[in-house]
Amino acid sequence: MTGGESRPAVTGFETFFMSYDPRLRRYLFARGARNEVLEAAADATMEEALRCWDRLRHHPNPQAWLFKVAAQRHAKSYKEHLRQEELTEPGIFDRLLDDDTGISCDERLDLLRRLRELPEQQREALVMFSLLDMPYEQIAEVMGVQISTARAHAARARARLAQMYADEEGGCT
Repeated sequence: MTGGESRPAVTGFETFFMSYDPRLRRYLFARGARNEVLEAAADATMEEALRCWDRLRHHPNPQAWLFKVAAQRHAKSYKEHLRQEELTEPGIFDRLLDDDTGISCDERLDLLRRLRELPEQQREALVMFSLLDMPYEQIAEVMGVQISTARAHAARARARLAQMYADEEGGCT
C-alpha cells in the first residue's frame, strides 16, 4: 500500500490484523524495538486495537492510530525490560527490508546502521515515508507534529543520509 492508495477495506478485526500487523512490526523495528520488546509492544498494541475495535474500525486513519499507540507501548515495554535488566539487542538479522529482494544483505545492514545514527524523529519520519509509504499527513498524526515538521524531519534525514554516504564512500551528494 502506498501513501496515495486507500486503506484496506476493514470488514472485521481479523482482516484489520492481517493487513496492519506486518506494517506495525516493521514500524516498531524501525523505532528500535527488538526481540521481546518488539513482541510485547506489538501484542499490546493489537490488544488495544481489539478493545477499541468498535471505534477503530470507523477511524479515518487507523494506521496512524495504530502507530501512535505502538510508539507508546514500545516506550512502556522498553522501560519494563530495562527495569528487569533484560537485554534487547538484536540477535538475528534485521527484518526491516526483508521484502525488497533488490537490496543485498550488506546494503541492508549498511542502510540500517546509518538509519540508527539519525536522530529519532528524523529516522521515524523517514522510515514511515520512504519504507512504509505513509503520506506526511499520517506521519504528522503519528508523531504528534505539524505536517510541515514531519516533512522537515524526513528532508533532514534524507540530507543526513546522503551526507553519510558521501563522507564514508568518498562520493558526492
